[in-house]
Amino acid sequence: MTDSGVFLDVRPLRESAAFRRVFIARTISIFGIGLLMVGVPIQMYALTGSSFLVGLVAAVEGAASMGGMLIGGTLADRYDRKKLILFARTVSGLTFVGLAVNAMLADPSWVAILVLSLLNGLIGSISIAALFAVVPTLVPKEQLVGVGALNVLSARAGAVVSPALGGVVIAAFSVSWNYWVAAIGTAITIALLAGLPPLPAPTHAETAPGDPGQAPAEQDSVPAFILGHRVIGGVMIAGVVAMLGSGLLVLVPGFVDERFGNDSRAAGVLYAATAVGAVVATVTSGWLGRLTRPGLVLLLALAAGFAAQAVVGFAGALIVAALLLVVAGAITSVQEVLRYSLIQTHTPGHMLGRVNGLWAAQEVAGVSVGALVAGAVGGLVAPSTAIVAYSAALCGVALVLLVVLGTLRRAVATPAADEPSVVV
Repeated sequence: MTDSGVFLDVRPLRESAAFRRVFIARTISIFGIGLLMVGVPIQMYALTGSSFLVGLVAAVEGAASMGGMLIGGTLADRYDRKKLILFARTVSGLTFVGLAVNAMLADPSWVAILVLSLLNGLIGSISIAALFAVVPTLVPKEQLVGVGALNVLSARAGAVVSPALGGVVIAAFSVSWNYWVAAIGTAITIALLAGLPPLPAPTHAETAPGDPGQAPAEQDSVPAFILGHRVIGGVMIAGVVAMLGSGLLVLVPGFVDERFGNDSRAAGVLYAATAVGAVVATVTSGWLGRLTRPGLVLLLALAAGFAAQAVVGFAGALIVAALLLVVAGAITSVQEVLRYSLIQTHTPGHMLGRVNGLWAAQEVAGVSVGALVAGAVGGLVAPSTAIVAYSAALCGVALVLLVVLGTLRRAVATPAADEPSVVV
């Protein structure tokens, strides 16, 4: 992999020891989350036989994660970020221990699972938001596209591998081992992150004069900053629309039943296709770091991704549908990398925690809303028709954004020092 060709920019890993620590810790955490995602629903259903309670745990943890992102972002801009990360990681690790001990009891408590999952979602997300705020201070701005690609790659790989690993661990040993493995992994992340340099919350005085992300004191309110900063505001809007598009996945089972005889293998192929596309796109993401107009490419990719999804609804052969989803997954990955890099380069250091926390919470909420809306459309028409209609409608929204978000369309990768950050 090179620094200047089409391949993934690995300079952040090679040149920044601090970022290496964060990246390895984050990757381990992703695998821990994957183990939890498998262990909790399996154990909850085994204890209660209730799909409602399984869904309740997922909903509670999801809501707690959204709250944790927002709280963590605020705390990261006010307190020492390293201490905050270590505290949150430690509490999160203790919840894994609690889940493991509960699973080893003769009569495990499902209430304990619910409470510990809520606590892990809340506190674990605080550390995630704080880590988002830290990363831009550890690498040069021109390497943030590479950081975004590395983040997407680790997240996609973890999402594919860790659930499968969790299933193997449960089958070979027991669900308690899932939690113990996650707890041990968390202990390793704490040791890694303890080696980071001091990371005090930045102040206005620490934001260099002429910093393209610098905002005046009266704009320290995050809503005011986002509404006034048309690049960041545009990225947030594009992010909401992009996350709504992920609702397509809830239509896959019905589509497989309609077109491919309810073959579970076909469903597995289609679910994996988007992840394959994302991995391919991130591995070959070196060109993204050389874009002069990343905002324009982001908006074009938003529309193109939905167009590819819409065509899936017309596919009569599994290989065609899978290839289209590979393309859609690759385009979505490009969007994710560009959204990440634009947010980091256009946000002032003393607001990175809150803006990143809001961005992360927004993505979680967007996925949930997208699933609800796509499911509703799928309840009215055939799954294939729902895929076409839902994706085409979002493609139309993306084309409107391409026209109206002129500031984002003209945004550069690294703004000039004299470019104003707040446009009102």
